[in-house]
Amino acid sequence: MSEHIRIYVADLAAYNAGHLHGVWIDATLELDDIQEQVSAMLAASPVESAEEYAIHDFEGFDGYR
Repeated sequence: MSEHIRIYVADLAAYNAGHLHGVWIDATLELDDIQEQVSAMLAASPVESAEEYAIHDFEGFDGYR
């Protein structure tokens, strides 16, 4: 069980091209701060013009429904 509440956001363009590219983000941040981190991850993508993403994993949501 993780004590941190976080999500793993993956770059779908990179994933479809065979690359694992994403970031763990603190899910307790404000929505705008989460979006900034997602945008920064996409800007650093190994695939040009990446714009789609998905949450591929999560931790610390034990007990939340």
